Amino acid sequence: MTNFPKMPSSQNKTLSYGTGGNLLPRMQILRYMGNKKSLLNWLIPMLSKQLKTREIILDLFAGTSSVGYALKQRNKIIANDIQEYSTIISKALLQHNKILNENYLKKQLLYFYNKNRNYLLRKFSNAIKDEAKSIKEKNISRYKLFLSDFPLFGYSLKNDKYGVNSFFSEHYLNRKRQSPESFPFILFTIYYSNTFFSLEQCIDIDSLRYAISKIKNASEQAVYLSCLMYAISMAVNSSGHFAEFLKLNSKKNSLEILGQRGHSVTNYFFYKLSEFKKLNIQTQWKNEVYNYHWQDLIKKLNNNKKLQNIKLIYIDPPYTSSQYSRYYHIPETLVKYDYPLLTYTRDFKEPVKGRYRNDRTQSPFSQISKAKQEFDNMFKLLSHTTKSTLAISYADNSIIKPIQKLVEIAQKYYFVTKIENGYIHSAQGSRYKENGKGNHQIHEHLLICKPKTK
Repeated sequence: MTNFPKMPSSQNKTLSYGTGGNLLPRMQILRYMGNKKSLLNWLIPMLSKQLKTREIILDLFAGTSSVGYALKQRNKIIANDIQEYSTIISKALLQHNKILNENYLKKQLLYFYNKNRNYLLRKFSNAIKDEAKSIKEKNISRYKLFLSDFPLFGYSLKNDKYGVNSFFSEHYLNRKRQSPESFPFILFTIYYSNTFFSLEQCIDIDSLRYAISKIKNASEQAVYLSCLMYAISMAVNSSGHFAEFLKLNSKKNSLEILGQRGHSVTNYFFYKLSEFKKLNIQTQWKNEVYNYHWQDLIKKLNNNKKLQNIKLIYIDPPYTSSQYSRYYHIPETLVKYDYPLLTYTRDFKEPVKGRYRNDRTQSPFSQISKAKQEFDNMFKLLSHTTKSTLAISYADNSIIKPIQKLVEIAQKYYFVTKIENGYIHSAQGSRYKENGKGNHQIHEHLLICKPKTK
């Protein structure tokens, strides 16, 4: 039987003081594009000027809920995002109000974790031994030989050296899709072994996910799932997100990948759980969390008379051509745990490298041909349904540029005040480089939109 590691002590590194000495709580779950965590000391005072204590703020595109979490003690938060993983993070950060007890937590999870893990370790025992030896010795040739003998989901099954090919068959997958909650939990082991994670890391992810599925309390389950999202974001073999995994295409990359393969998912999981134990901020409000398209949520809140009580709507939509559903499809699958169909190449011979879900959301805000119209639709609907002030975060490297073009769309429906910050984003990708160098200065803007009186 496997015992969980002792919870590591967590330093208060995620807490920092904002402008004016206000303590701003911070909790990172994912390494997230566009995360406002590093902007909070500038952003929160600006939002607070538009929002009295106790008044309600709607975070319409919550992402990892860094803004809502920073305001959690001061205001009631209504958080929304179309991605389900975001909804779970918001529930964990905004709705969980219990003090976590280490021994209770481990007892809740340990039995079911071991049940799933021991089953998978037995079935994959020979493969685990070969993988573990290669990783421990950092033997690239041996590891590549292991990969050549182990089945890769979505490709033609090879020789059945390890006696596990039946798990990778469409017949088995179809059974799991009809009953995804059935024992064993094996989704990551099938879909992502030896791509984004090692085989043993996948077995640990599946086994923690199985244990979490047995938790009945929704906010506690959200905390556990958020900790597991953190764990996979730290263990993943990628450049920081989940768009594509790194390949063994050089000695340097291969050694880095083998080192990453040795990272413990459970250690990362319990590290983040220790942060929740020490740093989770309590609140007196009954915060609300939704999982809707922004338009559907506005209509729902309007129909149930909640929209009229919202003082400020914070809008931080996608602003580049990078679709979040591509970069964070694995956390989405972790939460849904539904054995999804994958996106295949045009000739349907194999999955695309990133192994994306074939049902992932495509945001109009991230499409050059649609972004302006989507903003116009949003301003029009909000101006007709609510008298709330709008606060819109948008960077000058966004799809709509220069920023004045966005201001002009907003001015059709609102009085607009523009506030600019000289914050420097990390320049990832060649299109953000200036004179061949990274760290191009990207200004973050906050547009304050006041409703026009009729």
